[in-house]
Amino acid sequence: MSRIVFYCNETKSNLETFEYYKQDIDALKTLGHQVIICTKYREIPFDFDIMFIWWWTYALIPVLLSRLLRKPCIVTGTYNFRFPTDFDGIDYFRRPAWQRFLIKKATTLCTLNLFVNQIELESCSKYFKLNNAHYFPHVLQDDYLLGPSIDRKIALFNISWCSKKNLIRKGIPELLEAIKLIKDEGIDIKLTLAGLRGDGTEVLLNKIDQLKITSETNYLGMISRDEKINLLRTNEIYVQPSHYEGFGVAIAEAMGCGACVIVCDVGAVREVVGNCGIYVTPGSPEELASAIKKALFDNNLRKDLQKNAYQRIYDNFHFIKKLERLKNYLLEVGIS
Repeated sequence: MSRIVFYCNETKSNLETFEYYKQDIDALKTLGHQVIICTKYREIPFDFDIMFIWWWTYALIPVLLSRLLRKPCIVTGTYNFRFPTDFDGIDYFRRPAWQRFLIKKATTLCTLNLFVNQIELESCSKYFKLNNAHYFPHVLQDDYLLGPSIDRKIALFNISWCSKKNLIRKGIPELLEAIKLIKDEGIDIKLTLAGLRGDGTEVLLNKIDQLKITSETNYLGMISRDEKINLLRTNEIYVQPSHYEGFGVAIAEAMGCGACVIVCDVGAVREVVGNCGIYVTPGSPEELASAIKKALFDNNLRKDLQKNAYQRIYDNFHFIKKLERLKNYLLEVGIS
């Protein structure tokens, strides 16, 4: 059994709440290792065998400590290397020079870089001239891989953290406007929204009021893992018209639970969805409304997409895939 420090500049509660952290911790434990979780630099012990670090932004100090102690260190996460020019977000190139320096040093000095999508694997490897980079996508555990269910209602679901910027990135304003357009056509439609409350919650609720879609839209706020899985299982359609995604964990979860997904071909979304979803142009409520109606009324299309989406996730993004990759990467750095 190896002693593995799992370092992430996060709250310990979020390490349990957010699936992308939780699944890596679970994978390390499943492989039989002792995992020491640290969320502050001062918590990191000196007697460890390897450091597993989330986010290059905060990785340099743990990486330097690992090198000082002559221990291997792995860094993973969504790199946010280069966003589309019209996307309002902070990628590597939009950071101040001192932050780019810290991130670059962490990237070039660590033992392994594990990227969650192929786009960043290729672009970062080329830009930083890396020979220690590998593909390490997010996956789903068995409780998400339940497949299509016959007990579903013709309704929509979305889960997004309610910060102002994240709601915009996830395309929630356009989703609400699409619901308004569909309602104005006299079509009965129901949308359930969930997600951690933030500084955009009031903005979201006000937008729902302004569009007069309070009867069509149900906002739940933060929900449990079991509640999320149940909603993904019981709503026919999952809509996430994001302007950018570094992976799209919630989209994958919806597919694993057998929902029909409506998404935008941005970032790494196509790596996850393939041809098993309906694609729309980001920022277009009209196109989104049309896609939603198509999914609502074309039963054969919806059921085919649900079946194919589940199979794609099961075949490519099952938890066992993460275990296999992680075991090989640990062996590569001398950890058995």
